[in-house]
Amino acid sequence: MINYELMKQVHPKQKAALTRAKKKGFEAVKEACAKAVKEWEQVGAWPDDWSRWQRAIEDSANAHTRTTGVFVNAPRLEDL
Repeated sequence: MINYELMKQVHPKQKAALTRAKKKGFEAVKEACAKAVKEWEQVGAWPDDWSRWQRAIEDSANAHTRTTGVFVNAPRLEDL
């Protein structure tokens, strides 16, 4: 069963956390994504804009690879 009230509470906070994490780098984005996925599982559904988190983790992995020269494979959200 989907807990819509919980999603209304956590989703804006998740978006803000992702925005802050993107400024910090790959590890922060990965942590924010993992936390969001865990909360979505508690809610009982993923939001319609779940791909925002997938794009963020892919973009941050690519940026990390470009800046450090160390290849980082971006995980899929469902694997976090």
